[in-house]
Amino acid sequence: MASYVPRSIRQLQRLLRGMSTGMMTTQTSDGTAHTRPMMVHEVDDEGWLWFLTDRYSRKAWELIQNPQVTIAFQSSQGDRYVSVQGTAVVVRDDVQLEKMWKPSYRAWFPRGKQDAEIALVAVRVARAEYWLVPQRRLARVAYAAKSIFTGRRHEHHGVLDLYPALI
Repeated sequence: MASYVPRSIRQLQRLLRGMSTGMMTTQTSDGTAHTRPMMVHEVDDEGWLWFLTDRYSRKAWELIQNPQVTIAFQSSQGDRYVSVQGTAVVVRDDVQLEKMWKPSYRAWFPRGKQDAEIALVAVRVARAEYWLVPQRRLARVAYAAKSIFTGRRHEHHGVLDLYPALI
């Protein structure tokens, strides 16, 4: 029997479908923002994003010091943009690692999934903001013309509050 997945999490899963890389922003100890690309494995049914990292990496250290993150995604067609905020935790979870592991990850971890330096970054998404843009040029032109005549912007923008108490 399938478990219940809240609507906001199902919507986030749909929004992020096909977006394999996000730009994760953390805070350094002096408060400076540090952003880097991260390959996301999945958005699970509890609203967690899962990433693979090196437990001794700079990002792991920054997340231990300040677990608040923002991750920005853009679809390859440029028709979807998603920004998520949440709280991250750096963990070693062999069951989750087994689900996530791909042979291509040996490029970063040559000793394979048994490598002691592998850690997972799990981000509990509290809030997601998204923008949907029509793919077809004609639709974009029509929206622009409509905006000129009505004086109102016509973009599809929304906010998902998954766990608002976390931010």
